[in-house]
Amino acid sequence: MKSYAVVFTYSFDTDSAVYLFDTQEEAIDYMMKSFEEELRIDQEENGWNSEGHVAEDKMYAEIITHYPSGDDVTEMRIANVYEA
Repeated sequence: MKSYAVVFTYSFDTDSAVYLFDTQEEAIDYMMKSFEEELRIDQEENGWNSEGHVAEDKMYAEIITHYPSGDDVTEMRIANVYEA
């Protein structure tokens, strides 16, 4: 069974994405690569006013995109996986 997950949530959508990993290190690596690529796309390819923040322990990251009508937030977090 996979022990860690990267969970993506979006303020602008009810959809959530969950990716499973064997180790915390694998999950953090995936989240950081995803964070960097998403922020790059938002800023460079789309030209959006986006900023990113990563928690010191790298267990949480967010990308905030500013629009005149309000902010959109993409959150990424590392979660433990438990079996019921």
